[in-house]
Amino acid sequence: MSEPDFSLDFLDQEIELDNSWSNKRVAVRYLRNDIKATIKIHSFWYPRLVQVLLRDVSSRGAAVFSEKKLGKNKRICLYLLFKDGSRFDINATVAYCDHENHRYGIKFDNIDKPLAEHLLHTQTELLFG
Repeated sequence: MSEPDFSLDFLDQEIELDNSWSNKRVAVRYLRNDIKATIKIHSFWYPRLVQVLLRDVSSRGAAVFSEKKLGKNKRICLYLLFKDGSRFDINATVAYCDHENHRYGIKFDNIDKPLAEHLLHTQTELLFG
């Protein structure tokens, strides 16, 4: 019986960040239903406020449901209001659009560390996405 060849061992291969199977989510996403979310759509003439349903959120982005169509790469501001009265205003861009299911992915302009801390400290149910 010959010894197995471990030269092609999957665990020894280098991982490329652009690889199609790699997980693109770097931050933990919290599934929350206790946070009110509103989007301000930047417009040349006047900004519009749209209430959205928050699916999940992290320090880097969020997933929301919206009846209002949002365009990919659209500049927005996401307002998050917690039950304790804390409010976060986050400048962001729409990074993913699923118009058919009214689902949108939002990428924050910057990592929001205070938001990450607040999400962790106010989490009551252990649901992670």
